[in-house]
Order: sequence, then structure tokens, then C-alpha cells
Amino acid sequence: MTTVDQPVDVLLSDGTTVQLRQIRPEDAAEIVAMHGRFSERTRYLRYFSPYPRIPERDLRRFVNVDHHDREAFVVLAGGRIVAVGRYERLGPEAPEAEVAFVVEDAHQGRGIGSVLLEHLADGARRVGIVHFVAEVLPANGAMLRVFSDFGYQVQRRFADGVVHLSFPIAPTEATLAVQRGREHRTEARSMARLLAPRGVAVYGASAT
Repeated sequence: MTTVDQPVDVLLSDGTTVQLRQIRPEDAAEIVAMHGRFSERTRYLRYFSPYPRIPERDLRRFVNVDHHDREAFVVLAGGRIVAVGRYERLGPEAPEAEVAFVVEDAHQGRGIGSVLLEHLADGARRVGIVHFVAEVLPANGAMLRVFSDFGYQVQRRFADGVVHLSFPIAPTEATLAVQRGREHRTEARSMARLLAPRGVAVYGASAT
């Protein structure tokens, strides 16, 4: 069950490990710091505006969730937050929720978005949410691929300069195959890193 208040290790597509857990109110300073490391492009693609700083009102809402109608997970690398994903139910006990996530520039392309989507969908299903919706700018090709490559039956609609996505989050053969494939690839890359060390130390060697 995806209700992790303590960090758990997650293997990424490049074979490296990060930690994932639910967001906490005391993460506020780290969220601000991560936001400050975003490029202007990343901020614009996530918030549809320059959004140079997080207003205090927004920050409080970001880090305070009820883990039922509103959930958020953070990903940590090297002890600091580098990504956050969240869903918000569309009305009391509604079966739909809006999902969104953002990854720090230096960590994009490592499969973090897929990891967040997987855990958000798992957590949402456990509280009666069966459908996700999302709004993505057409220029955000990486985000669009995260949704389409995961195996969900995604419906797309373009309106007012935004791509509106809608998809059921129940596991299917396609989504399970994607998850299994990702697990196999990450395991293989993790093993490759172990079998290809940067250096070899030899103990007990003679002078010759």
C-alpha cells in the first residue's frame, strides 16, 4: 500500500536508487529550495506561467495534504527533494482526481515521473479514485510520454492551448507489462553498475 511516511528505496530507469515518501509540512523549505533550482522552462511547463516564487498560501497548501482527497509524494536524491507528484480529488468523494508532478531539471529523464505516477495511482485507487485527469502544455513532450508510455488508455483533447488528458487508473495487462519491463530494465542496469566498477583494488599482491 502506497502510504509511506518514511522513505523507501526506489530503483530508477538508469539503475540508480532514490527515496520516495509522502510529503510532510516540514518539507516547506525544501520545496522552496527545489523550486529555486528549476529552470524557467520547467516552471512554465508545470505551472503554465513564470511562477518565479511560491506564495506562502500556495506553499502551505502544497505541503499539507490529508492523504485521502489530496495526496503528494516527494522523491529524494542525496538527501534533498528533487521531485514532487500529487493528486487532488475533483469534489467530495468524486471518483476522479487531477494529477500533476514536476522533476528538477538535473534529474529529468531518469524515470522519476513514471515512479510518481505509479505510486499516486496506487494510493488513489485505495481511497476510491478510479480516474485521473491532467492538463499538459503541448510543448511538454516528456510529460505527455510519461502518461502515454505507462500503458493507460489515455484520451486526449486539445482546447485553449492545453492538452487535456483523461484515463482510468485500474491496472491492466498493458500497465502491468510496462511495470514489469521497467523493473527488469532497472535491475539489469543496476547489475551492470555493480559488474562494471570504476576501479579495482587488489589486496595481498606482491611487489611483482
